[in-house]
Amino acid sequence: MLGRERSRVFAPHWHYVGSAADVAEPGTYMAADLGGLPIVVTRDAGGVLRCLANVCRHRGHVIAQGCGRRKTLQCRYHGWTYLLDGSLHAAPGAEVDPADGQLPELAAAAVGPLLFACADTSVEPLESVLAPFVSLLQNVSGVELDRYERRRSVLHEIEANWKIVAENFMECYHCPLVHGDTLPGYGDEEYIIEEHGTLVTHRLDRDLFSWANLFPNTQLSAYGRHKVVIARQLVPDGTGRTHATLDYWFDRDVDDDAATECIDWFETVVAEDVPLCNSVQVGCESGFLPRGLLHPEQERGPVQFEELLVAALAEA
Repeated sequence: MLGRERSRVFAPHWHYVGSAADVAEPGTYMAADLGGLPIVVTRDAGGVLRCLANVCRHRGHVIAQGCGRRKTLQCRYHGWTYLLDGSLHAAPGAEVDPADGQLPELAAAAVGPLLFACADTSVEPLESVLAPFVSLLQNVSGVELDRYERRRSVLHEIEANWKIVAENFMECYHCPLVHGDTLPGYGDEEYIIEEHGTLVTHRLDRDLFSWANLFPNTQLSAYGRHKVVIARQLVPDGTGRTHATLDYWFDRDVDDDAATECIDWFETVVAEDVPLCNSVQVGCESGFLPRGLLHPEQERGPVQFEELLVAALAEA
């Protein structure tokens, strides 16, 4: 099932992967993960932003790790070396047709300082897909995204399937009970949920709050009072574990103390959610729940998410 999800759910859609600043200059690269699909984003010698399959054309070893500055990327298995445009530069002791040695090119795009990638070059333009959320950022949360800088990245390892984690974070039906102190008033009648194809948005105008789930596994939160945007990427680690990475982006005028206070607050919210995800995993593995009964309004996010999943996985 996970292999099917990678090809049919993760590959065709945009994913948040990090900071565009990491690949702003020629000769820079950044390795990333699209739901288990290894990619590397580069800025080649000519200054062109590229996204490449991060898999050696020789024996399939993952080529690049982390991020940095290099003229070439070398596979650590047998030394095959690639330029940052994906072309094969050297294959020790072998003669390889350049067309066969070229790393497949994928898609990359940025919204302000946030970098996204997709394994399918025919994907709908990111600007179009994210337009409803960008509108909320500006009109509800008062965010000028170009002013934002990443201050911290936090990894959570959650003992639950990525879909359970995604669904937890895309509904506020549980907010009054679970987050009554940390998110007071969330989930009430002023909390608005809207669907936009593969994007679902939430808003709470009185709190300058806007949120989006970009199908399948990217989630973006904006809290205007804190001048923060939180970009969350959910990556499956097998079928029963999820790596959830939260990047905290703040307006450049927010000082470090205020940023730390905000991060501490939101990490408290996440700490209230993680045990719920772990418990749902246990329940789903029990065999006692053939199907869940979702609230048609309060859980419109999970309903839309599951409809998109079913459609993707049912394709021939």
